[in-house]
Amino acid sequence: MNKKILIVEDDHTQNDVLANFLRKENYEVFSAYNIAEAQNAINNTFHLVVLDLMLPDGSGLGFLNELRKNSSIPVIVLTALNDEFTQIQSFDLKADEYVDKPVSPVVMVKRISALIERVYGNEEIITIHGYQFDFNNLLVYKEDQPAVSLTAREMNIIRCLFDNKGLTVPRRRLMELVWGYEYTDEDRLLDSHIKNLRRKLDNELIITIKGVGYRLNMENLA
Repeated sequence: MNKKILIVEDDHTQNDVLANFLRKENYEVFSAYNIAEAQNAINNTFHLVVLDLMLPDGSGLGFLNELRKNSSIPVIVLTALNDEFTQIQSFDLKADEYVDKPVSPVVMVKRISALIERVYGNEEIITIHGYQFDFNNLLVYKEDQPAVSLTAREMNIIRCLFDNKGLTVPRRRLMELVWGYEYTDEDRLLDSHIKNLRRKLDNELIITIKGVGYRLNMENLA
């Protein structure tokens, strides 16, 4: 299954041109031309969002703020606003990249591909405790149960713990691997994602080592 990308851009020409370039690289692309359309579309599973900030029915920063309450999907901000304050706001809301307009669609496709590669890698499926983790499509299967959808960050946490199976991964290191920045005591993102993983999957799959970090339960490895 191809990676799904949502482009939120009110300029129809720019939106369509980037979408066509991405489709040529075998991405599945959905276009939204305002915040309302983006809010409706985001209910689907996407691997990445390209987000303009100046939209006809509001600010893209407001959309990003709401998105980050429930999702850690990679977001590339693509905007004509190049002031430092707007860039800082975007990164404070956990934008993954900030790109100034105008930008070549060829270069933009390269940026998107590079970010998707960093976030999702080339893994296909691994099995842990009867669960099949489909990294490419962000889905988890178990026997005859319905597929469970994970966010990109949740799947990356599983990947990092699997790569270190049996060993405790310190909180700071896990944050660096998954989010790309250093852990701070005030940042509870990791705790929230671990809680969500336990709610969606086996509660004993991930073990907390108090004051240190997390490790994968070796007894639950297939």
